[in-house]
Amino acid sequence: MSESTPANTIARERVDKLATKEPQWLKQSRVSAWEAYLQTPMPTIRDEDWHKTEIDSLSLSNLQAADLSNGAIKRSETAPEWLTIGLTHLSKRSGVLSEGAYKLDEAVPEALSKQGVIFCSLKEALVKHADLLKPYIEKHLATANGAKFVLMNNALFNAGTFLYIPKNVVVDAPFITFTNLGQLGHNGNKVEGLQGIQGIAVFPRLVVVLEANSKADLVNVLTSEESPQATETHSLVNTSIEVYVRSGAKLNYLELQRFSSDVFAITRNNNEINKDGSFYSLTVGLGGFQLKSDFRTDLVESGAASDIQGIIFGDESEHYSFNTIQDHDAPHTTSNINFHVALKDQSTSIYQGIIKVDKKAQKTDSFQSNKNLLLGKEAKADSIPKLEILADDVKCAHGATVGPVDKEQIFYLQSRGLTASESEELIVSGFFHKVLETCPIAGAIDWIDTLIADKIYKRSSTKQ
Repeated sequence: MSESTPANTIARERVDKLATKEPQWLKQSRVSAWEAYLQTPMPTIRDEDWHKTEIDSLSLSNLQAADLSNGAIKRSETAPEWLTIGLTHLSKRSGVLSEGAYKLDEAVPEALSKQGVIFCSLKEALVKHADLLKPYIEKHLATANGAKFVLMNNALFNAGTFLYIPKNVVVDAPFITFTNLGQLGHNGNKVEGLQGIQGIAVFPRLVVVLEANSKADLVNVLTSEESPQATETHSLVNTSIEVYVRSGAKLNYLELQRFSSDVFAITRNNNEINKDGSFYSLTVGLGGFQLKSDFRTDLVESGAASDIQGIIFGDESEHYSFNTIQDHDAPHTTSNINFHVALKDQSTSIYQGIIKVDKKAQKTDSFQSNKNLLLGKEAKADSIPKLEILADDVKCAHGATVGPVDKEQIFYLQSRGLTASESEELIVSGFFHKVLETCPIAGAIDWIDTLIADKIYKRSSTKQ
């Protein structure tokens, strides 16, 4: 590895420490990614993908990488109320994995294990299923495309989950994976070995493989709790999510990001959909200092279909940045993108979306929509939808709106005896309803409705 380390980065010895007991091929992959990372410049707000994201606020040299799988953060048997409510709503489950502050694990039913279903931590998968996992780790390394934080995750990933559904296996109840940092800051969790460094960095990784004609639902929850005394250093959650939907397979995926105000979250989703495969995804963004998410879906064979939905609800000074890429590489593929964003106080959002259609991808059918509702005079939203079409027999369109809440609606609701918060809840819930009602995962809609109400009323997220 290089002997020179940029000032604003995490100590490079983390790579060797992580790779100590790992297969040689993985150690080489980590080293290769780290070398590329060191040579890649830090993104700035001048870069198109990082437009209006304040990357300078992230001081990597003040962070220590925390290995969640080794108990770096103290675990509690009792989860906060909002998490237990989630499990109540998602009452039918095929397994639960948790890393970080709260222990919520539930084993996969024996009947599924006998069919070859794998749902385990990435650390366990690297020991028990290394040959199965290896091609996906190496493929992702090869397609990093010089992205700084993707390379960082490739080198330093230290938590995460592996879900594998064999050919022709249909699983009805969802799998649930939690990554929760608990409370950070001076009065929050004490990370082992953390001396003179105020924040932590964690690198979750999720690898999902559905073989031909299989079906599964997955809920991925990424969170932290607000600390009584926040630190000036923002902690980093740098997440990589890789999804492979093989021929005729179907995956329903829910991702919830609900971080405290001292977390800078960066997420990269890469989804590959094969012949006649179907992928539904709902992203829910409900908090964090800054949430930066890139969501790329490659429709690589005929008949592949994707439905990408998102709801974002920001308040105070939160900033959200979402980039979506729908890449149609084959004929007769379909995609739908629909993001609804509601912002209050001084919160901000930028959505950038692009539909790409290759020359050979005739008969593509794709639509992209982004709607933004401003609940405060200082809230700001930008929307930049794009089309890049090389085929001539396609059906592609996009639309975007940005506008304030209708004051007459608020006046009417309050004239009927509702409080300001109750009026806001009705308006925001109605705005998100069209998106939420698309979610096929049983119980998820009611849970998300509850979380939205919690944010409106500023109910405590740490109540036990």
